[in-house]
Amino acid sequence: MLIADGWAHQEAGRSRGGLPLTVYLPAGARRVDGLLLAGIHGEEPETLLLARRLLERVDATDTAWAVLPAANPDGLLAGVRQNAAGVDLNRNFPAASWGPEDSYTYPPGTPERRRPHRTNRSSPGTAPGSEPETQALLALIDRLEPDLIVDLHSPLALVAPTPDADPLVVARLAEAADLPVHPEIGSPTPGALRDWCADRGLPAITYEVEHAPLPALCARHLPGLTALLQT
Repeated sequence: MLIADGWAHQEAGRSRGGLPLTVYLPAGARRVDGLLLAGIHGEEPETLLLARRLLERVDATDTAWAVLPAANPDGLLAGVRQNAAGVDLNRNFPAASWGPEDSYTYPPGTPERRRPHRTNRSSPGTAPGSEPETQALLALIDRLEPDLIVDLHSPLALVAPTPDADPLVVARLAEAADLPVHPEIGSPTPGALRDWCADRGLPAITYEVEHAPLPALCARHLPGLTALLQT
């Protein structure tokens, strides 16, 4: 099935709540060079909206990238970080850093970033890769074998590459949006996708946008992300 500008979409798996995880693929049978994903934290819906704008802006014949706009559809619909089982999916990957302890959604002492309908603590899952969303993403990455993964988040406004990410690609992304480059996010992220990628030597970039209205986010971030997908 096709959407505007030739993107084909496939179901990559199902969420804990039974919702589809939809991946959009470039036109033709070309090899996928990169995978951009968004919405792994449901309280970061601006990342989903940016991914959707990219699908509207980039013609599928002009890219070799795949895009998964909503990696955590249950959380996005509920407006919470976790999936339907209360698991922070970005703490559920089978990285060497995974641990069984609950994680803070945000560091303690940041009440301005909390919301009444959600808690400050998240489960990492009963085991590494326990969640269907995580399993679907792992299977998708194994199938597509992308050369680079870009994971959209908010609100830290920075670019955090793994050691294997191409410094030129990182620099172009950061310069296009005037974002600083940091090798680490600034707080522990055990079981994160970036840690799993680093363990495998798979280049990955955590791309954090700021809290801002969508028009401002699009103006700042879409030029660099569009150029990346069209490279």
